[in-house]
Amino acid sequence: MGRDFYGMLGILAGILVGLLIAAILMKITKTNDNPRSEYDERQTAARGQGYKYGFFTFMIGDAVYAVFATGFERLPLCVASAMGLIIILSVLVHISYCIWHDAYFSLNENQQRLKIIFALCGLVNLAVSIVSICEGEMMVNGVLQIHSLNLFCVVLFLVFLTELALKYRKGGSQEDEDET
Repeated sequence: MGRDFYGMLGILAGILVGLLIAAILMKITKTNDNPRSEYDERQTAARGQGYKYGFFTFMIGDAVYAVFATGFERLPLCVASAMGLIIILSVLVHISYCIWHDAYFSLNENQQRLKIIFALCGLVNLAVSIVSICEGEMMVNGVLQIHSLNLFCVVLFLVFLTELALKYRKGGSQEDEDET
């Protein structure tokens, strides 16, 4: 069994651990005993629009990648990095739409706790990115490797938290308005 096989197992293990952590976080960020997120009708409709825009972003990103992959002999991203970047961009479009339409946080979520968790996730990804850069694993022969996904995630969390701050500064969320 080669190095690629063990690398693939490592990625799968990372995905499984990430899903387990996400399930735990879903439980501890709720303000009631219901582990499912509760959205009102307006939020549900806005989230549907966000998913639609995220899906179209994915389709366009995939098509653009296909054109570049067939048109150029060498791209500055390995396949895994390119696909991961397309997914991250799609998620970012969905998140951004939901934030600006007050549909990101559910009615039964502790927003502050979630913001802290997202900031910590961004910092962990930043630390992993720094290690990858220092060990020379981020870029090999001018091509970004799969380790670059951590850096892309840092950007995702940075944009996410910046948008939340801008939204709050602009006038707050629907939940904040309801509380006053």
